[in-house]
Amino acid sequence: MQNFEASFYTKYFENKEQNVEIQYKGKLWPAKLLCYPVAAAAYISNGWRPFSLENDLKVGDVCVFELINGENPVLDAHIYRANG
Repeated sequence: MQNFEASFYTKYFENKEQNVEIQYKGKLWPAKLLCYPVAAAAYISNGWRPFSLENDLKVGDVCVFELINGENPVLDAHIYRANG
C-alpha cells in the first residue's frame, strides 16, 4: 500500500473507500483508496502492487499523484527515480 495525507482525501472524496484509476504513460490501473481520518492517513490499496511492479518502482523512487478527473477519479502519476 502507498500512503498519503488524509487531508487530500477528505478534500476531494466523501466516502471511506473510493475506486479510482491510476494513469501513467497512457495506461490505466484500477485501484482503491482507503481513508482512516483518525490516523490522519489515506492509502492506495487494491491496485498498488500491479502498478508498482509494472512500473518497476524501487525504494527511494517518488510518485506524485495529480487528481485529474473528480467525477470518475483518475490519479495521474509522475514517477521520479531515485537513481536519476
